[in-house]
Amino acid sequence: MKRLRRIVLQLLAAACLAGPASAQAPAAADAWLARPVDDQTFQTYLDFFTYDKKLPLDLRVIGTEEKEGVKKEHLSFQSTRGVRVFAHLYQASGPASGKRPCVIILHGGGAPGKDAPGVQVMAPLIARAGFNVLAIDMPNFGERATDLLTTFTEQEKHDRLYNQPSVYLAWITQTVKDVSRAYDLLVEQRGADPRRVALVGMSRGGIVATIAGAAERRLAAVAVLNGGHFDAFEREHLPAACPANYIGRISPRPLLMVNGTRDTDMIKETSVEPLQRLAKQPKTILWAEAGHQALSEEHRSAFLRWLQESLK
Repeated sequence: MKRLRRIVLQLLAAACLAGPASAQAPAAADAWLARPVDDQTFQTYLDFFTYDKKLPLDLRVIGTEEKEGVKKEHLSFQSTRGVRVFAHLYQASGPASGKRPCVIILHGGGAPGKDAPGVQVMAPLIARAGFNVLAIDMPNFGERATDLLTTFTEQEKHDRLYNQPSVYLAWITQTVKDVSRAYDLLVEQRGADPRRVALVGMSRGGIVATIAGAAERRLAAVAVLNGGHFDAFEREHLPAACPANYIGRISPRPLLMVNGTRDTDMIKETSVEPLQRLAKQPKTILWAEAGHQALSEEHRSAFLRWLQESLK
């Protein structure tokens, strides 16, 4: 209880440092983007992400299909007590030889979750390159939809989730645990090489991947596609949910960031570049003359090369 009370007090104190959010415009920065928390404080955040490793995964296969050389399994598994994650596992058709490298994908902020068009394009592409790919629904999205979000407009998502600091921290906490349990599932029940599992996040999933990638040290590499610090409508978040406090701690594992120079959601000057400066080597930063959109063929190829090099 004393340790929990200390963590809460640290969170409240740090939140005060960020100052009040403007009602008219989102904040362009916060205290942690200018100066991330120290190692001792960061260690207290990791307590949020602990989970019961003995809890059965209770894997259920809902269905399978095969299309254009890729087998897709529709799965669900238990993450934390009473919480089930729905997922799709993609793998190239045919027998697998040895333990395969794997990728966990976190989708963006669209209602379909793992069934969003961007994931449905990227996951088979990665699978055909020789990786098993587990795309999971984050809480409140896809098959995990709840009454918290019903219209999935930017206004609703920010009013009810992204700009509600305590709610958002709980959402981040659960998603990071889900990533860890996805890793467990791949290694324990789907033959993954434990040294070659990467995390890839798109848009909102990219923000979460920055946090999960630092918290879950078993991940071998992290890719953030169209992610950043704040999006254009965010005002505030607690320090334990701030990617600025995590991105520098992904190192020494490889980090890839791909962003668009014309992105009006994850804005280059205020959201992306300040976060990139906090990242440590080895890091690869790619820019596209584009907005908040799917990767071009050129950048998909660059992404696959990075993935193959990072998980070789």
